[in-house]
Amino acid sequence: MTPQHLRRPVLAAVAALGAATLTLTACTSGDGDTGERVLNIWYGFEPGQVDAITGLIEQWDEENTDIRVEVTAMGPDINPPALLPALTSGDGPDLWAGDLSASWSYINAGLVLDLTSQYCDNGWGDTLPEDLAALVSSDGKLWAVPNSIESTGVFYRESIFEELGLAIPTTWDEFTGLMDDLMDAGYNTPLGAAGQDAWPVTQILSAAWGGAAGPDGIAETLYGDGSWTDQPFREATEAFVALQEAGYFGPDPLSYTYQATMAEFYTGVVPMTYTGGFVIPGAQEDAGESFDDIGVFALPSPNGAPTYANASPGEGWYVNANSDVADDAASLIDYLFFDEENRTVILEGGLVPVGEVALDEVELPSVLEKLLAEMAKYRDNGTVPAFIEAVTPGSIFENMMDGSQGVLAGSVNAEQLLATIQQTWETEKENGNTLKAGSPPVC
Repeated sequence: MTPQHLRRPVLAAVAALGAATLTLTACTSGDGDTGERVLNIWYGFEPGQVDAITGLIEQWDEENTDIRVEVTAMGPDINPPALLPALTSGDGPDLWAGDLSASWSYINAGLVLDLTSQYCDNGWGDTLPEDLAALVSSDGKLWAVPNSIESTGVFYRESIFEELGLAIPTTWDEFTGLMDDLMDAGYNTPLGAAGQDAWPVTQILSAAWGGAAGPDGIAETLYGDGSWTDQPFREATEAFVALQEAGYFGPDPLSYTYQATMAEFYTGVVPMTYTGGFVIPGAQEDAGESFDDIGVFALPSPNGAPTYANASPGEGWYVNANSDVADDAASLIDYLFFDEENRTVILEGGLVPVGEVALDEVELPSVLEKLLAEMAKYRDNGTVPAFIEAVTPGSIFENMMDGSQGVLAGSVNAEQLLATIQQTWETEKENGNTLKAGSPPVC
């Protein structure tokens, strides 16, 4: 899903026809022909999967006997194609977890409930940092609650590095040299890229951009007069293209899905892959005994700039403005993300809830501890977005995915990729669809 999933994540669009619906404990009251009140949730997780969020939803459902919760598992897809038509037709969910930037079209269309009164009445501002609240606010109104903070990095198999005597790279040259060493050792794909799904590859591109441009360069482009064709982005994109040209993504990265890539990573066929903390809850089961063998290091800057920490809000939780159970949906949000005990449950489940968390008071999954420690090493240098798509319109993400796949196919170069993104950016900016430096509601 966030992709827990930022998964950032967009895997196969399961949408309405392919989605599986999990009905939690049933109770009483009124919806449709049954006379029963139902709270419908669309949530990005795999059918049959259970995580900390679904566990807490079930717990809330059991405690609120006057309503029944139904959760539709959307896979790791963010804002599935079926969501907007469902909302506009009146058949959409009462509550959904979706991408922050792409949801502005729903907000502008009047499909999202204003949560300002809940924000003020329940003291959400005591937990939700102002900079994150600003990302989901406009005109002094709060439209969503970010569910987690997610970071990304190079995930690697520690036993392979130890066996080969490989060191963690701190420069781009060391990083490419490391991959040369892995190829010399017989690993045909030193860095799994999952080109068929595209979004995993955009995470590498995002990291390269953030490392080259730094916090100031990213901010100037998002909120000022900066351009995606400026030198730092060009240098980073050229470095990204060079990774493909050197064969570091393997002989046929476009044939690999994210699931296939992660499976080969867990079995040690692929020694490294670039992903984020969203993978950790599922990895604890999927990787089995290999889970504790996973290490993490930050991607070095491709142009000699400092290495920065990265972090982005995972998803926003939105309430349907036309829902008959909107108050219940807002109550569930409050229960999930602002109850201290439940925030601890989410943290122990492998996700980092927004706001302050007492990391030393909980037992974290080993990989999450490593990821947080790695980000902490570089936080003094500044923080850049983990996911550019989280702070740009959805069309930019489409450009990134198409362009990244074009790079993997050898049909798109750095200049072409950036020119397309900049052209789209200028259109979206002119139409008022880009983020503006704002502020959360004043209570």
